[in-house]
Amino acid sequence: SELSGLHESQIEGERQSMITIKELAKELGVSPTTVSNVINGRTRKMSPETRKRIEIALVEHHYMMENRREHQKEIRLIALDFCLGEKKNVLTDPFCGVLMEAVIENLRECGRYVVSDSPSGEDAILGKLEARNIEGAIVLGYDPEKCEELTRRAAKPIVFIDSGDGNYDNIGLQDREGAAQMTEYLIRQGHQRIAFFTDYKENSICNRMRMEGWLEALRLRKLPFFQEDVYALPLDRHLRSEIIRQFAREKAGKVCTAAFFVNDLFANEAVGILSSQGVRVPEDLSVAGFDDNIYARLSNPMLTTVRQHPEEKAYEAVKLLMKRLRGEPVPVRSIHLPTELIVRESVKNMG
Repeated sequence: SELSGLHESQIEGERQSMITIKELAKELGVSPTTVSNVINGRTRKMSPETRKRIEIALVEHHYMMENRREHQKEIRLIALDFCLGEKKNVLTDPFCGVLMEAVIENLRECGRYVVSDSPSGEDAILGKLEARNIEGAIVLGYDPEKCEELTRRAAKPIVFIDSGDGNYDNIGLQDREGAAQMTEYLIRQGHQRIAFFTDYKENSICNRMRMEGWLEALRLRKLPFFQEDVYALPLDRHLRSEIIRQFAREKAGKVCTAAFFVNDLFANEAVGILSSQGVRVPEDLSVAGFDDNIYARLSNPMLTTVRQHPEEKAYEAVKLLMKRLRGEPVPVRSIHLPTELIVRESVKNMG
């Protein structure tokens, strides 16, 4: 019939428009291996210009990530979720930005791509995992008390980051040990009363562990603990500033000779606020942070802090997830990466 003849003509036209990797490589003046590397996401050592030129050509030729004379193949995706509550501007946070970049790079080496989000809860995470071409998820900052239930409900593997220990996969940090090491260092420098500044998030396992490290070091050195030396800083920058100004007026350099902040952002902000209140760092008050990110290096003076490597967390999370996807045995469900004490100019020796 006329209709069947037209249909066969369309199919034949599509067949003629198909292009092989070799033909596309010849057209672009590159090697077939280069084209294949773009198709399979192996572009780490390739210039952005070459990658973009090949990707455009693939789209123009309707190439579906595999030779279309075989079966069509979907792009394989991994969900990357940031579960940080009410925190805004997640991707401008130095830790989250570096982590995301490293996850993308490591997954690209495995032929996978990232779908990123800040989901509102368990259902949002599970809903994404129902998509056919999303193979699994990496989830940052999820409530440790809910991780096991989320893992049980998910039909695909999930690897958590900074979500404690339990019957689920997690890549964490030696937060308690790092904070204890910093507190011990401050005590060795002659500081007997050290204020601790955490944040408002009661469910943050990292911050809880850092506070426990501070307390542990005080106990080991038989120094007294004062509840009034613990400050919970809110999300709102103006409210944080007011709490630090009050500390500057009442205790900085008078009662407490050092302040240990749960992250470098808070410590960096504090240095500027303390200065505006006439408190010099480190002459009047020593200040320490945690993370060793850009805030530590932009601070004046630069911060003594505890270093962690988001890139290592990303690498270990991707490695563990890929093992789960391949069905390989995994002997350890939780990994705690080491920290490093970084000594700079923001701490004074009281001797």
